[in-house]
Amino acid sequence: MRRTFLQRKRNPKPFLILASMSFLCLLLQGNFSLSQNRVILGNERFVNEFPDSLKKARLGLVVNHTSSLPQGPSLLQALLEKDLPVAAVFSPEHGFRGLQEAGERIKNSRIQEIPVYSLYGETKKPTPQQMETVDALVYDIQDVGTRFYTYITTLKYTLEAAAEAQKPVYVLDRPNPAGGTLVEGPLLHPEYRSFIGACPIPIRYGLTCGELAQMMKGEGWVPESLALHVIPMENWKREYFWEDTGLPWIPTSPNIPTPDTALIYPGTGLLGGLTLNQGLGTSHPFLQFGAPWLNPNKVMEKLDGGKKYGIQLTPLNYTPRSLPGKTLHPPYENRTCRGIRVHIREKEKFRSLHFTLHLIKTLKENHPQKIRLHEKNLNLLFGSNRLSEYIKGTITFNKFLKEIKKEEKEFQNLRQKYFLYE
Repeated sequence: MRRTFLQRKRNPKPFLILASMSFLCLLLQGNFSLSQNRVILGNERFVNEFPDSLKKARLGLVVNHTSSLPQGPSLLQALLEKDLPVAAVFSPEHGFRGLQEAGERIKNSRIQEIPVYSLYGETKKPTPQQMETVDALVYDIQDVGTRFYTYITTLKYTLEAAAEAQKPVYVLDRPNPAGGTLVEGPLLHPEYRSFIGACPIPIRYGLTCGELAQMMKGEGWVPESLALHVIPMENWKREYFWEDTGLPWIPTSPNIPTPDTALIYPGTGLLGGLTLNQGLGTSHPFLQFGAPWLNPNKVMEKLDGGKKYGIQLTPLNYTPRSLPGKTLHPPYENRTCRGIRVHIREKEKFRSLHFTLHLIKTLKENHPQKIRLHEKNLNLLFGSNRLSEYIKGTITFNKFLKEIKKEEKEFQNLRQKYFLYE
């Protein structure tokens, strides 16, 4: 039985939520009914209250497999059924159907007579030639609330392309699976700007895509001339996690199969910059980690079994395997890893990044000869070189944390003027 926001307020005891993929299976089988008090997505409002100004406009949809209405049809299908002119589709990393492995370049394609332009191939931004074929862009993609998730860079590039072409863009708002209250991590430093992270925001930024789009414009990260229209949700609250929305979960990418995966990703997503397996090549990506050399019991003891972080840690042995379409060659492929599984018990308490930083500290202290940096990759993910500097011993952990907390506070204050929801 899943516990909603209201139930958590009444009873803060730990609980197990129903696996999110079960919701999707139930929905597909016709055994899952949407809650009457559920969140109303921006794409539902866009379809049902379609702007008069767009009824003769050629639309360019920036969408993927998550761009569905809760009742089932995709946004593309819903618009075509209303005989609205969709002139082009633009798809992000993982492709229109969300099946390509991370980092895999994607070619242009077609859906019947509609061109599908890849924004993760030869170009990552709608070109001037492509923009000539549309009168407005519509962005509707579910992200995970983490800076190093390329969908939000695609959002930024979409806004830039629209501004440069002097055409409007409509952002159809969606929930942030990591919630809207907690902020974690350093601001992205300019020298580490990349397609992995393009805006000076923390790793866990606590904004919806509509709020983030407003911030991009308001802070001058995209042209001020942008004609931005955000279609807000109804019934979403900042305290909500996914199970509070009343919506089914659609895996946002091959290795984010559940809402809990999205919640832990801002932290354990960093472990790819170290010599660890982060659950890739298993059925629990990012919710477990390990290596042949890891001593799980010693690490769990140092981390208090996870209790102070709102989680439970359990030891396990596992063997990462090649999973085509998810992870072709995971770290320590076909080797037995001694690892730890993370069970999230108290979502309001769980700060995934801060847990991971203390995990890295514990690994550094207990396995100093085994920790190896993929420094360039880690710096791009973290958004600065400070984590690498700590691992190399040139900065203390306390000073490192103090710097992060300062930047978190700065962003907490800055972001509030862009809130669309209480």
